[in-house]
Amino acid sequence: MDLKIEDIEINYDEYFALENVSLSTKEKLDKIDIIAVPKQYTKNEYYFAQETIDFIKYCRQNDKKHTYDVLADGDIKIRALHSFDLWLPVIWVASNILFPIAINIVSSYIWEKRKGHEKEETQVDVTFVVKNKKKKKMIHYKGNADKFKEIFEKIDINKM
Repeated sequence: MDLKIEDIEINYDEYFALENVSLSTKEKLDKIDIIAVPKQYTKNEYYFAQETIDFIKYCRQNDKKHTYDVLADGDIKIRALHSFDLWLPVIWVASNILFPIAINIVSSYIWEKRKGHEKEETQVDVTFVVKNKKKKKMIHYKGNADKFKEIFEKIDINKM
């Protein structure tokens, strides 16, 4: 299992310029509760994880209290990795208050995706970027799907 928590400075200006992103899409970072954002793989290439679209649809269907979206205009570039492992998007969380909600919805999503495959060992790869008043925290998890919720229930984002 791999769990990393660190302060980060994150800027999507390069992505916005490369993809010619509209002003309304840029403003999502300040208006939407939880956003799937792309991950940079090479200097000029940004991709969304293979579970991005399914995950955002799942969130919208199962949580009507919060807003969910993708940081993109129109079609998105997906980085597909073929296995039963779950490669979730980088998830931008608008405030640390929403972090437990994001954890619960990801945990539920993992459970739903594994229905019928519970005995198969499944790895999860997910990164959260949690916006706090003055800084941003990046929390990356790569590990066993069965341990996800247990590990994240122990994290107090307010103490980091």
